[in-house]
Amino acid sequence: MADELISEKIACLEVLAIAATLNGDPTPHEFEAFLAALNLFQPPPEIIPERLLSSPLNLDSRLPQIQTPALQQQLYRGAYAITRSQGIDPQEAALLAKLAAAFQLSPEITQALARQPLPVPPSGSLMNSALTGIAALIGREGEVRRLIFDYALGAAIVGLIPITGGGSLEVKLLIVLGLVLKMSWDIRNLWGKPRGQDMLAMIGTGLGFLGALLAGCLAWATVIGLGVVIPYVGALATAAGLATATWIAGQATHQFYTSQKRPDLVALKRIFPQLMPPDPSSVPAGDQRHGQD
Repeated sequence: MADELISEKIACLEVLAIAATLNGDPTPHEFEAFLAALNLFQPPPEIIPERLLSSPLNLDSRLPQIQTPALQQQLYRGAYAITRSQGIDPQEAALLAKLAAAFQLSPEITQALARQPLPVPPSGSLMNSALTGIAALIGREGEVRRLIFDYALGAAIVGLIPITGGGSLEVKLLIVLGLVLKMSWDIRNLWGKPRGQDMLAMIGTGLGFLGALLAGCLAWATVIGLGVVIPYVGALATAAGLATATWIAGQATHQFYTSQKRPDLVALKRIFPQLMPPDPSSVPAGDQRHGQD
């Protein structure tokens, strides 16, 4: 009986892998949902997520093996969470419909299962997967990139504000400088306030900010030149220059906080608590003070 239950659980895990790879390799959000769905079945330590994702699978051969109603509902719940993470397309909707039909789940049950969020997987064997760490880093990179874009868009909006008269440009520059400082602070927090950057990283970041100023001026001059040929384009010159400078300054800041010679474990524990749960007994006193910065 125990062997049959284990076989059912493995079949469920394989079906979850099918849902995660339905449209190719899973995105970071899909992989996070995949890990959370796997955790519903408490898989044994030898089950490695990337091995499930890389094995050739056949859905029709797995579904008949899953007969326990509780496992069927958990499987539908996990598959729905995976497909929902990036938006359900027609192919994924067909997969969910096939699961509901195979397990004879009523629309009321499927709707109830869809409303149940998946718990965050605890640290353990699944979280020790190398692919898990890579997916987490890629996801954080995407967050930083979106943050920089938002600030660059904000700088462009400041450049478009129709303020005229003496000192208006200086006011806009001061506002954008404040945005750049706040952006740098937010990027630092997103990476867990890491330390350990060397002098080369500091010099490179300084040159990056200088390049941001030069690129902003070049973008401003380019749009001014286009305005001679294309009417009204010149009005976007200030916005283009400020947005370009903010974007490049953000990239320079991002590179600075990811350029340590060795990983800052305190910072990594701060931003990835599920991957690296903090252990106060193993952190030196100096690092504990660092974590309270």
